[in-house]
Amino acid sequence: MGASMSTFPSPPLLSHQHLPSGFHRRYRQSFPAWIFSRLGDLIPSTLPYLQFRDPPRRWTSDHHPTGMTHTTPVIVNVEGSSDHGSALKEQIQSLPKDTKYLEVEGDTPSDVEWSILGSHFSNVERLILRAGYNENLNDKGIPLHWPLQKLEIVDSASEVFKSPFVLEGRVSHLSLFFTCGLRFEGLTSDEIKCEHDEAIERGDVQAEYISLHEGTPEEKKLKFTYLPELVSSHINKIYADPERGQKEPPAGPVNLETLEIWENDAIDTFNRMAISLPHQVDHLRTLRIRSTGGMDFYYTHESVFREVLPQLTNLQTLILSVGDIFNDPSYLPTLYKVLPPNLTELYFRGPSSLCQSTEWSEWVQAFESREFLPNLQKLAFVLDLHWEKEENFWKKDGPAPAALLDQARSACQPIYDIAKRRDISVVDMPAEPKSALLRPVDERWSQG
Repeated sequence: MGASMSTFPSPPLLSHQHLPSGFHRRYRQSFPAWIFSRLGDLIPSTLPYLQFRDPPRRWTSDHHPTGMTHTTPVIVNVEGSSDHGSALKEQIQSLPKDTKYLEVEGDTPSDVEWSILGSHFSNVERLILRAGYNENLNDKGIPLHWPLQKLEIVDSASEVFKSPFVLEGRVSHLSLFFTCGLRFEGLTSDEIKCEHDEAIERGDVQAEYISLHEGTPEEKKLKFTYLPELVSSHINKIYADPERGQKEPPAGPVNLETLEIWENDAIDTFNRMAISLPHQVDHLRTLRIRSTGGMDFYYTHESVFREVLPQLTNLQTLILSVGDIFNDPSYLPTLYKVLPPNLTELYFRGPSSLCQSTEWSEWVQAFESREFLPNLQKLAFVLDLHWEKEENFWKKDGPAPAALLDQARSACQPIYDIAKRRDISVVDMPAEPKSALLRPVDERWSQG
């Protein structure tokens, strides 16, 4: 699928009165006790966990998400159907059975296709699943006998993970590239819709309809199902379950050490994972998040991220690229206060306008203290991102004006100088996949 954008409108957030009765009182009792002891109180009592908004305008990408490497995968094309068996067998019969690097594209494999892939390939260590035009996700059939180390999900949307490689942290490296609305527990989207249809049949809820050709002889009504609201309600019920806090974590070791989430609702996805799979998030050694498009926070509140970050005491490397995406104007200017405390490597990329914040001097003062990130060994700090406001509350990204970029570069110089005095190496931002949707660091940043 070529680069495209789903054009969903984004109306204002509905009022808190649309949340289930007693939600603020119950949610603190419904999360596992472990979350509060290890990851802190994820949600301030004045804020709801779930937000009822339309889904973001979602970007998808058919660019290879691993452009940073020179390894070439074996590529297999699937159709996502149960009657594709003979064609798939013919396609893969000449491919090496001991293939270590496999890319599956065209669609997400059906259960039948997973069975065929698992029977042929025996040694897959790195797997890319490209969702294709339908943006589906069917990961539960990933063969468990594969010695999988890295799993990359590309373009999948609005679905729930089912594979033990994800839910039990069996894979050591998970990368979500331009995904959107993925969940880590609960029912599948089809199951949620079926549950809703059954509720309509019982008379528990009323069906919604839209009219076509209204006012004409051809007028007719079509039943309309709004999945994002159903998903929000479903997740809300999960977290309000009084038995939730008594559930034990999955047995066995957690292998997940590296998590990458690229664009769309990247931080929102991380928040959902932190709440659903807290033991895995706590185990992370490397976290890479890129959220610059303003499509975040459609299911969770932005405050969750601030609550989780400082509790990640095992995290060693943080690669964070964030744009002007927060509703709270003080959120980004004070982000230094909530960075994971034991980082050895910090790579931060933000908007040029950050240097104009009244809090900017506090960033510099924070780095002056050797008690601030005392284990830090490498630092990249770039403020080159920029947005111009457009109509309908949208913002368009583009190069920062020269004067603003120069101001940002000058403002960062004291941080570089302090880092060198602390024997911290000042380095460039890590390489990113080659994609037209990922704007690289402005060339002018290193020319000053």
